[in-house]
Amino acid sequence: MRHGEPLRPGTGADPRDPGLSPRGRAQAAAAAARAAAWTGADAVEVLYASPLSRARETAGVVADRLGMDVRIEEGLAEFDRGARYLHYEDGADIWKRYLAGDLTPWGTTLGEFRDRVVASADRFLEAHRGRHVLAVCHGGVINVFANHVLGITHRTQLFPPEYASTSRFRWEGERGWQVLNLNEKAVMATDQAAEPAGAQ
Repeated sequence: MRHGEPLRPGTGADPRDPGLSPRGRAQAAAAAARAAAWTGADAVEVLYASPLSRARETAGVVADRLGMDVRIEEGLAEFDRGARYLHYEDGADIWKRYLAGDLTPWGTTLGEFRDRVVASADRFLEAHRGRHVLAVCHGGVINVFANHVLGITHRTQLFPPEYASTSRFRWEGERGWQVLNLNEKAVMATDQAAEPAGAQ
């Protein structure tokens, strides 16, 4: 699950780790209601979150709705961790680097980022095989893992995840990870416009 909309610069938020905007909290609540409706084999059994505030706060809303604890997984942090948070429309030039697969402006590489995210998925599989894990994270994390599952190694973005949307993957033994669906959106009273995954 991608986090809800974060606060914008100039709102008093930590420029390197903003929390959720009021709209982001509403998005998280809608996503939590959707997660609560998953029952039977689809019911959430384990809840993880990236250590970044926008993901932790989203996961907290989900956890409150489900009556669960949130486990923090460092490997789910976005590639921009530690850098000044920048929405796509506020820095389109630097996001062109992201779309080209160049993460060096954020102090990492596509390969390093992918390896970190995949290692987290491997840890989930080892610790919770056969259980339904919900990981609240970021657009870049979701994209790099989806690309890994599909065997795409040269690009960062496969699709633009919407805020508080869910993408599902399943481990199928010898077949490995499979994509079940991408970008399931929790319904709100008013729709949000899709935003590139670079705007994390």
